[in-house]
Amino acid sequence: MDYTKLPVFAEAEVVVCGGGTAGAFAAKAAADMGRDVLIVEQFGSLGGTATNGLVLPIMHTHIPQNPQCSYISNIVRDKMIALGAASANGANFDPLVLKAVLEGMCDEAGVKILLHTFIAETVVNDGKLEAIVVANKNGLGIIKGKMFIDATGDGDICVRAGAGYTKGNPETGKNQPISLRYMVSNVDIDALGMFIKELMEKSGKNSGASYDADGSVYVACCAGDKWTFSDVFDEAIANGDLTEDDKAYWQGFMVTGRKHTLAFNNPEFFDETDGTDPTHLTKTQIAGKQRILRQLQFYKKYLKGFENAYVSDIAAMVGIRESRNIETEYVLSASDLLRRVKFDDMFCQSNYPVDIHGKVLHCENIKEPVDDGKPWYEIPYRSLVVKGFDNLFITGRCLGAEFLAQSSLRVQHSCRASGEAAGIASAIALDKGILPREVDGKEVRGIMIEKGAHFVL
Repeated sequence: MDYTKLPVFAEAEVVVCGGGTAGAFAAKAAADMGRDVLIVEQFGSLGGTATNGLVLPIMHTHIPQNPQCSYISNIVRDKMIALGAASANGANFDPLVLKAVLEGMCDEAGVKILLHTFIAETVVNDGKLEAIVVANKNGLGIIKGKMFIDATGDGDICVRAGAGYTKGNPETGKNQPISLRYMVSNVDIDALGMFIKELMEKSGKNSGASYDADGSVYVACCAGDKWTFSDVFDEAIANGDLTEDDKAYWQGFMVTGRKHTLAFNNPEFFDETDGTDPTHLTKTQIAGKQRILRQLQFYKKYLKGFENAYVSDIAAMVGIRESRNIETEYVLSASDLLRRVKFDDMFCQSNYPVDIHGKVLHCENIKEPVDDGKPWYEIPYRSLVVKGFDNLFITGRCLGAEFLAQSSLRVQHSCRASGEAAGIASAIALDKGILPREVDGKEVRGIMIEKGAHFVL
């Protein structure tokens, strides 16, 4: 099919493909640089995994001062706090409010937003992406642009355009486990907190549960018997009220702005885990909801504080930890991460640990960390520039990184910084009439700092 004969739905200097965590930041950053920007998003709101996937809180960088490496993060944090929808440091937040904040922020910056639009194909000519093919209520059409930023979360645009990529654990070919997150409201937090204390005294186990003086609780349980909730789960499994899968990974956080609500980072699925396979995504959505209903009945029967609780939200998006990683001008390696290598063109700093669910690491061949008094690794700008293309960036969890390295940088602060850096770089490339690979990453970081981004330098 000759896609160039399709009607032109829109044009922009910078087309951001996907309005998730990285995409919203990329669009805002490019617009702040004076560029005409359009976001194309398949869901009905911005925020991606952070909002439609209910992924919270934002993980700590594990670096003193917790640098977010993003000036836009500061803007979002302040807006969320003003609305009573985020904790003092911005880490815990209400996903529903974040949707509105991101959309308002982009709208105020002049970003054009096109929701409910799925990107199906690309139009490429000699290493240059000329347009994307989209489908929505108007049918099939194309959107033209000068610079394109792939913020789909799975590198969809890059793959459709013909970019190289890796996928899954190189030892097994499998992707990391996937989840379907949900929220339970009308929980009597004080009663649950007292129940946690009772369990600790009764079992003598103090792992995966807390009830703090400020009235907040945290709950978690996994395989094994070391957890505060292990005996309760085992009893429910023996009685047929839960399965072993329900216990495999269970974790709940409180939600700022929702006093009697817990957000659960489960159920988790370990077998069909390909986030680019619609049959796997479909099965997770269907089976996940059934598990969620079963788990709610478990709470009501075995835990205190849930007598009048109800499921108040189920993620519209499956929680994908890892799928594709795109081949870029520089691919961050496991050695780079574990040795804490620094880069002149870095746009993000992190010391978030390697987080591969269910895997025991074997890193005997990795050299000792660089002893420079700076206990963190850095992500280079070149890992955002798609190899073999003249106007295409990749952002978010699928930027240029090996499987092990990706398991650390997939968290929100890194994804936000990647979008911000790509948005700024796209504007610089257009301003100077140069290719993305010719943009100086130090200049990108300099602009981020100028606008208020915090790094440890």
